[in-house]
This record gives sequence, structure tokens and C-alpha cells, in this order.
Amino acid sequence: MKEVDRFYTGHEVFDEMVRINYGSSILVLDESFMEAKNLLLALLKKKPFELVPREVETSNGQILAMSELSLSDASVVVNRLRSDYKGSIIIHRYFPDFLIRYDSEAFLRLIESWHNHIKDNKTVEFYLLPKGAFPEVEKKMMPIVNGVIEVKVKRERKGFDLSFVVMRCCKPEWHLHEFRYRLEGSKVLIEWEGEYRDKLPRITSDEIENRVESYKRDLPFSKVEVGTGVPVSLSNRDYWLLSQVRERDLFSLKMLFYDRFDEVLEKIARWHIMGYIRVVKGDKKFVEESDFNVGKEVGWKTKLALKLPLKLTLSLLRSSDFRTVPLDVYAAEKRALFEFLKIFFGDRTELNIESLDNVLEMEERFHETVGRIKALKDIKNLEKDAGIVIDMKYLSKIVKMVLQVAYKLDCDIEEVSPTTFLIKVDDCFLCEDIESIRPVCRAISGALTGACSLSFKRKIDCKEIQCKALGNDSCVFKLTIA
Repeated sequence: MKEVDRFYTGHEVFDEMVRINYGSSILVLDESFMEAKNLLLALLKKKPFELVPREVETSNGQILAMSELSLSDASVVVNRLRSDYKGSIIIHRYFPDFLIRYDSEAFLRLIESWHNHIKDNKTVEFYLLPKGAFPEVEKKMMPIVNGVIEVKVKRERKGFDLSFVVMRCCKPEWHLHEFRYRLEGSKVLIEWEGEYRDKLPRITSDEIENRVESYKRDLPFSKVEVGTGVPVSLSNRDYWLLSQVRERDLFSLKMLFYDRFDEVLEKIARWHIMGYIRVVKGDKKFVEESDFNVGKEVGWKTKLALKLPLKLTLSLLRSSDFRTVPLDVYAAEKRALFEFLKIFFGDRTELNIESLDNVLEMEERFHETVGRIKALKDIKNLEKDAGIVIDMKYLSKIVKMVLQVAYKLDCDIEEVSPTTFLIKVDDCFLCEDIESIRPVCRAISGALTGACSLSFKRKIDCKEIQCKALGNDSCVFKLTIA
């Protein structure tokens, strides 16, 4: 159906999750029967017609009693209502009485016959049934209607926990997802990423700033969890970052992305608002600052490691469980990747440069994460405060350590300016036997970006500008300090 046929209740959170069109019937199953009515009346901004089993004292002309009607008479009354009030909302609350009085098969035939009347008159109708009271009818009605909403009621020590589950008439990612809600007066508040609300949060600079400040106040007590929304139209770098922040506490993220933590928090705030993630707060810390030696003075191990020759520093960092990945494994991984690309694009990878770039960038981002994690682990092993900044005069040594530890490679480093360095690797094996239209040693550039950014707490970017896969004599990487 076209977007113009979309029905909105007027509740921003509910309408974001649930997709109902004019001309639809929705089966509403309720463990208590009363809560479904309360939920619908609180959700709907436009007053509905309520069809009830028996007469009630009310001045509301939109409440109609159905108790004395036969099935055929009920059908005439309801169809006339649809015809006279096209595009209206109708809540059917009398179904249990009819199912007790009339044959269930005849009742189901009546419901099925209404399908075209509802569609033609563009009404939106809710059929209320107590969950489990008429299991066969419930089962047979599900394929007749356009969607199902199940209202759940759980007893808690201080009252009741209310929630609803939507089937079919919703975004695919929320099919069978359980949403908790509260009724406060005439308003219904639905839990949206950890907060009960009736309006969607707006992505404004003020909202993002307020959330970032809130996160900073409770870093050790806050954790990022997976949200219900499906991320779309993100850059490769943002998809990568989103994958790295989920299921991590905020304090550990600060240690891992110290050089760009404010930027990371702003991304988290934006994704939190969009529903891609949740930021939950615990009663206890998810991590202790002492785990990262916060506040601890620089120890003798650190001072010694930075001053010793490279080989001695590496021996100081290595522990009994130190492991390395064989170099031929890296080479085999790279060749396997390019063989994989050839299946899709043939030998002429230039026909799909964008896809090649995407694959290589994902590899680079992966190794950036590895570089950050490894550098953080080494700093902790030296019993050094993970938040202290290493002096930039040790940049060359850190670069050489990364290449030795990760790949057993030697390099020459040229300082072009105080913020730009060229790193030359003559014996790089990652591009061995590979011909490409793009530099392919992204594992090295990613690892250097991650390890150096974490060590010096500066925004550092490393890109390969020459590669033997391009026909150059050496692989050359340009490291830039922001």
C-alpha cells in the first residue's frame, strides 16, 4: 500500500515500531482482557467506536452495545457503521460473548466476510480476545487478520509488569519483540532503549550534548548493549565503530579510544537516539579503574622499556604465554582474500573498485582494533596508567615494536615534518605474489593507526602510499599526526 494509506495512532514511539494501514484488522490478544482496552484507548488520539457486549451508562455516542444482536444483525450494524464513518477506528470488545452464544465456525465465517468491507471503507479495526480462552478460534483468526498484538501482564512484587508483542504489522526487526509499557493517567509510556517515553528523542546538538555529559558522569557504571533498531546507511568506518562499542562498558571504551573518546561518545549518543544501541546503567561498576592502573605513577618497567634497545624491550614485554601468528598464515590470508574477490569480479578488479575498497577498509579497521587492544594490554603489563600520554619522541620505537611484534618486519622511518612520517618496509610479505590496483597491506596500516593512537593519545592515521602489489620496490606508509 502507499504511504498515504498508513494509519497513525498519534503515539510517536508506537507508530515508529508498528505499521498499520487503513483498511486493516488487528487481532489483540490479552491475558487480562481489560489491559488491551486500556492500552488502545491511551494510544489512540482519535476517538474510536467501541462495540461492547452490553449496555453501559455513558454519554459517549461512540459506545454501542451488541448483546441482543444475532450474527447477521451484528454484521448489518457493523457494516453500516463502516459505511457511514469511513476511515474510522472500531474496537470490537464483544467477541467472547458471541463465541459463547454462537457456533465458532459461523463466527469465523462472519469475520472472514468482513475483510473486504474493512478494506473498502478504510477502517482500522481491533478484535479483542482473552488470550488462551478460545484457542482454536484464536489460531484460525490469525491468518484472516492483518496483524496481531499480544498484551502480556506479569505480576511483580510492587504491582504488574505490562508489555506487548507485535506480529506482522510492524517493522521486520521488531516482529515478536516484546515492548514494556506503563500507563500514567491518560498517557501510555513505552520503553524505548531503556527509557519510558511517548515521544521519540530528537537528534539535536543539545540532545547529543546532554547525553554525552550524562555518559561521562557514570562511565564505570554504564555499558553499551545491542538496540532493536537496524543500522542503515552508515559509512564503513561507522559500521566498524558500532561493532566495537557494543557490549563494552564506557570506561573500557575510553581506555581503548582515548585519542577520540569525545567523538566516540557523540556517535554513541546519536546511535542511542536512533535505537541502534542502548546505554544501560548498573548499580555496580562494570570495571574498576584500578584494572587500568589509573592514577598510578610511571614505574621502572615503563621507563626501562622505553630506553632499552628494541630487542631488549620486546623481551621485557613478552610473557610466558606470548604467541605469534606465523608469517605464512598472514600471506595465505591475503592471497585467499584476493582469490575470493576474483570469483565475483574476475581478474579485472577495477570493474568494481568500490567493492575492493570496502573489503580492504574492513580489513584495515579490523587490524586497527587489534592494534589498540594489543597496545592497551602491553601498557597494562608494564603496570602503567593506561591514560598517561607517551612522549612523541618515542614514536619511531613504538612503530618498530608494532611491526616486529605483529609481523617480524623491519622498517626505516623518515621524519618529513613534526606531524608526518614515512615508514618504508622492504621485505613486506603481505603483498607477495599479488597484483592489485590498490595498496593491499592494510593489516600494517591498521595496526599502526590503532597502536600509535592509543599509545600517544593523539589522532593518528596511517595509510599505505606505495605497495609492491602496485609494482613499487617497497611498501611505504604515511603516518600523520592530527
